[in-house]
Order: sequence, then C-alpha cells, then structure tokens
Amino acid sequence: MDNRLPTWRLLVLPMLIGALAGSADAAPGATSPYATDTQHTNVEDATSRGVNQVNMIMCFMSAMRPDALVNKDTYVALVDKGKCDPESRSSTSNSGATNSGSNAPSYMRAIVDSSRTSNDEPMRVRTWVEESERDFDVTIFVNTTATEPPSDGNPYGVFRLDYCGKADDGPCMMRGFLEGSAGGISYYEIEPAGPGGSSTKALQLTKSGPDSGAGVLQIDEMGQQIAFSFAYNADYFRRSNGVQDQCFTRDADDPETGMSVWRYGLYDAGTGERVTRQSGFPIEYEAGNGTLYHGHIGYWGLWLPEEAGAGNGATVQRVQYVADQPPTKTAYTLLQSEGRLMKYSKRTRTLAAIDKIKFYSFVGDVAGFFEGAQPNKQYEVYWDNAAGVFKVTGVLECTEQCQTRDLSAEQSVLPSYFANKGGARGWSQALGGEVYVALESAGDTVDSTAVEVIYRVQDLVYPSQMPATLFCLRDCPTAASMAAFFADGSAGPSPYLDATFNHWEPSDGSAVVSYTTDAANAVLKDHTGSAVTFTDGDALASRPQYQWGVRSGRLFAALSDAACDFDATKYCDHELESLDTYYQWETGPNQWNQFAVVKDGNGAIVSFDPPLQVNYEVPSGAAYGQYAGKSIVLEYGGFGELWGIPGHCVSRLTNERVSCETPESRYVPAFVIPFDETLGRVMSNGEPMLVKWLDREIRFARKDPAVCAAAGVTLPSELTLPSAAGLQDPSSSDSDIYIGAKPAVSAAPRVIHGDVKF
Repeated sequence: MDNRLPTWRLLVLPMLIGALAGSADAAPGATSPYATDTQHTNVEDATSRGVNQVNMIMCFMSAMRPDALVNKDTYVALVDKGKCDPESRSSTSNSGATNSGSNAPSYMRAIVDSSRTSNDEPMRVRTWVEESERDFDVTIFVNTTATEPPSDGNPYGVFRLDYCGKADDGPCMMRGFLEGSAGGISYYEIEPAGPGGSSTKALQLTKSGPDSGAGVLQIDEMGQQIAFSFAYNADYFRRSNGVQDQCFTRDADDPETGMSVWRYGLYDAGTGERVTRQSGFPIEYEAGNGTLYHGHIGYWGLWLPEEAGAGNGATVQRVQYVADQPPTKTAYTLLQSEGRLMKYSKRTRTLAAIDKIKFYSFVGDVAGFFEGAQPNKQYEVYWDNAAGVFKVTGVLECTEQCQTRDLSAEQSVLPSYFANKGGARGWSQALGGEVYVALESAGDTVDSTAVEVIYRVQDLVYPSQMPATLFCLRDCPTAASMAAFFADGSAGPSPYLDATFNHWEPSDGSAVVSYTTDAANAVLKDHTGSAVTFTDGDALASRPQYQWGVRSGRLFAALSDAACDFDATKYCDHELESLDTYYQWETGPNQWNQFAVVKDGNGAIVSFDPPLQVNYEVPSGAAYGQYAGKSIVLEYGGFGELWGIPGHCVSRLTNERVSCETPESRYVPAFVIPFDETLGRVMSNGEPMLVKWLDREIRFARKDPAVCAAAGVTLPSELTLPSAAGLQDPSSSDSDIYIGAKPAVSAAPRVIHGDVKF
C-alpha cells in the first residue's frame, strides 16, 4: 500500500473537471451512500494562502455542476460560500462564541451555461456569479474551457479559466487566470487592496516526472512581498521563503502528519443510507421591482440577498423538486423577528466522565484561583481526574477576534475554589455548549463520580411555545441599554442593565428584571414594551466580544425557581443551574441571531428539525490527544454538517501545533473521526449511526532540511512567474473569450451546492 500523501497540486485542482474519490470499500453495502459518497482531500500549506481565491473558484465551479448539465440550457445554481471559503472554516478565532447556527447556508447565485459542440471539441462553461456585500453588487464573469480531464499521465488535465469581477459597467476590479497542461500550472491574479493599491498573486508550477515537480509563488500586497519556492518528489516536499528552508515528509504514516476534516456525513448503521434532517427548504421571493431572488428558510432562519428586502409578512414561494421534473411552487407567508428565544434542556453526567474535556469559564474573583491570574477573564480549563484538580491551560483574549493564549505552564486549581461561586460554569464545544459543575459545597478533594455535571441541549422556541413572562437576574439587556452601549463614544461596561452585568450575588425582588413576550411577532419586550433587539452590524463589530450578537443571561418562567435556598425572599442565579429548562434571548445582525419562519395557507407555522445531538466515544490512541477514550457531544445539522469536535491551533508555516495567539496560526479540529464501522460509530438516543469524512485537509510533517537535500529535492532557481500580460477579459465584447452579458434567468435553481435538482 502506498502511504505517500498527495502533493501540493491538490490545493488548486481537486474540483475543476472531476472530484478525487477516496476509498469506499467499507460496509454496509457496496452500493450504499456510506460506501459510495465521494471523499475529497487537499493539502494545506503556507503556500495555500496564495491560491485561496483559486481554491474558492474551483469549489464554486464544482458546486455549480457544469459537468452534469452540458448542453442543458442556461440555469441558476446556488453555491454556499461558507463551504467554499477556507478562511470561514479555519481561523484563529476559537472562542466558542460562535454556534452551529453560523453554519447555516449563505448562498451566492450564479448563472451557468455549459456547452460542448462535439466530443472532439472542448467543454466551455460561461458563468456569471452574483456577489453582494453591504449594498455593493459585483458580477464575476468566468470563462472556462476544458480540453482534457486529469489522468495518471497528466494530473492537471488541460484547461483554462479566466475571470473578472466588476460592478455594473465599471472596469474589472479583480482579474485572473488559471491554466493547466501536461507541463504544470500557471496562475495570476490582480485585485484592489486598498486606496491606490493593488494585490497580485502569481504561481508557476512545473511537473518534471510522474510524482515530482517544482514551483514558485509570489504575493505582493500593501507594499509587502511574500515569495516561496518549492519542490517535491515521491517522498518529500521542500519550501523556502528565502529565509527559512523547510522540509516535509509525504508519509501518511508519520505520527506528526496532521489531518483535519471540515465536513462529515452521518449514515444509518444498518443500511448505510444518509441520515437526513428536515432543516429547511429553498424559496423564491419576487421584489416590488419584479426582481426574483432565490434563498433558503430553515431552522437557523432566513437567507435571502440583502437587497431583496423581504420583510415580515412578505410572500415567498417554496420550491419543491421532483426527480427529472420542473419544480413546483407553493406560497408561504414570512414571519420575522430581529431576535430569537432558545430553550436549554438539562442533560447530566459525572465530573469523572468529563475528565480532560476542556471548557471555558469566566473568572471574576481570582483569589484562590492561581497566582498571576487576571480577574474578569475567560480561562480554558479541564478536570484532571487522576490529579483531582482542575487544570488551567489558557486565557481568552479578544481584540478584533477572540483567541486563546496558552499559559506558559498549566496551572492547578482546587475544586474548593468554585464552592463559594455556586459551582463551576462554562462553555464546552465537546459537550454541546453550556456546562455547570455542581461544586457549591466542594472541599479541596471530591468524589468525582458523585459530582454532577449538567450540560444542555438547545432548541429554537417557536411563538406558540414562548412563555408569557420571563425573568432575569444576570446579564439582562433592554432596548435602551443596548442602544446606549453601542452608541459612538460610549464608555459603558456592557449592553446589559448595569446592575445585572456579571451579577452573581443574591437579588431582592426589586432587582429582578421582567420581560413579556409577543408571540404574534416572536419578540421579547422589556418593561417599557420595547423590543429587545439590536441589529447594527457595524456597531456590534466595534465591540469584538459582541461581534456575534448580544445574548442574555438565563431567563426563567417562574420567579419561585430562583428563590435562594438560604433565604426565600431573595433570588439567586445559581438556583437556575438545576432547572430542567431555562431560556436565553439573543439578537444581532446575523440570520442565526434572528427568528424567521414561514406560515402556510392556513396560518400554521412550518417547524424544522433542530440539529441532532449524538454522542461519540473517542477511540484510544495518541492521534486523539487528551480526548482519547472520552465521550463527547456532537451536533448534526444535515449532510456534511457535523459540529462539536474540539480544536487547537497550528502554524501555517511549520504545520506544528502552536498557541492560538501565535502569528500565522489557524484553528483546526483536534482529531479526525475515522471512516470505520467501529471507530466511526456514534449514538443518538440509543440508535447507532456511522460517520464518514467527506472533505479532509492534510498537513505535512516537518523534517530537517538536510533530509530533503539528501533526497535530491532541489529548489528551483529559473522559473518565470506569469504576469498581467497573460490576462484576458471574459466581460469585454472586444475579447476573444467574451461570455456575453449576464442572462436573465427566472427559473428555479437547478443546482444547490452540487446537488442537481432537475
């Protein structure tokens, strides 16, 4: 068996003409989706940043499926840009502030014409991609010709792709080309990078043998230049930026080889069929000016282009597909709110059962925590069952992004520290969200098998389920408190009522904040009758800790639920920890901060399936780090969308694990769930299911540069980079590759992110 990892070429070409399939020889059933669903692999390296735009374009081309609709007339395709943008799935932001709702679809619309005059002629794909950002509309014109598919002798195929991004009739703001042949790859792009400046990327890759080659990459941006030269053979990959000469092995069995998976499928353990969730459906909306917009409504809310302007009470059309037939359309009425109410239902396990599972905990009073700790910070913590203490590994720092800074050494904290805090509270990706450890009477030592840990399953609250009245003791927002905090020049401490901000002490009745709910409009109202909503994205972004929106503290429906055990005339937030159910309200500019549903012709609201919570017993072995042998909680939102695997940061330059505040670091999942009937098995309410990875990245293991030199891997010295002279403009009628003006296509999308509907 050949265990060499794929070469750098997979960064740019896995999806142009055909996808690269992984092995699929596992049961159940050789023809089941579990066995046959395609797997994709790409290599992630420091040079990847130079070709991110190319990778994104290639992903878009694949998701539009021009190969499946050759000579089938011009059609509309919707592409989920979050699935094609590598920076959206991997960053140094690992605060846990985001939730699975951020994985909701965010579609870009493309018009595609795929044609071929005969089997002896190239396939030509003309594409117009629509992009809108904050009222700025751009169309990306793309002309692609493909003459020869990839093969063993020519892994790149023979193709040429040219693109131009422009607003209306203006000039090309972004231009580029990508060309592949038996000899290698050429790529060049130029785009604006700021007032009076531009960014250019150029790549030349040559193939010298069946499994060897070399290349150069140069990026010029904002007056700075980054240049790499690289070479590879059957066993090694070598890269230099002129200062550091790096050597990497291509041996998949090397223990230092890094792998991360970004998309998984979930399957029935008996039949191998995909596990489906009724999490949403496609819609169309016709604006007042007659423009037809395509979007999606589902569990995480509404997605439509911002310029569509669909508001509460608007009529949208559900688009339903039947195989090999045009879709049918059904009218629904839109119900929207600029916030949403979430319900949190209790689940339990013991402290011993969360051994080594990390969570973030806000620490206000650091007395007795550890020497040198800073107050009012979120710390990364885990329970060390063998040592009988909590270990603190890092602290969350928020500037433009929130990221974890590793401590220079792990610090130990006794369980008794949390006793007078009413227990330990936090947030754990591996446990599905909020966590409470019942340590309110703990001493320096505890029986970890008897200490209860509460974690929560979250569900969207529909209008008919909203309690008429809700109460709040801690972090209680109002319309006025949010407006004041996010106003220009505000020096306020938080968007909450001052007396409630980070308030953990007992409260008398006068300090309890009351809310009412307006079920007809799915909104929470404060004591003035104002909606508790705030959706100014720019204002929220100016306060990084609230860039994902504002979320209340725990809300509860019966005031008696919060009565302090030591004084029934006062109310304590910690009493809510043991409730079977409590609520939280959130608001913000994103679709996952807001509530949106549709009502049918009878006025009944259409409900969608929430993410399915599953439990995964992590296998033993070094590849799984501190999570080996532990039970973690994952959420499945639909095919390709499995969330909850903990992560860490790696260096873009060395591929080695680093602290997340390190320059050139990126956040990745900590381990891979194997494509294996035993090791890749999860459980949901006692029902077994199988997991299969779909999109995987590989990071080469670093070796001493002398190893590459001894293996004959020599960096190139005479390769010529492509230049602007090679640019062609598919948007210009004067060009030989002009694709024409963007056609007007009003039919329903034929393709939704790779899925051909009809």
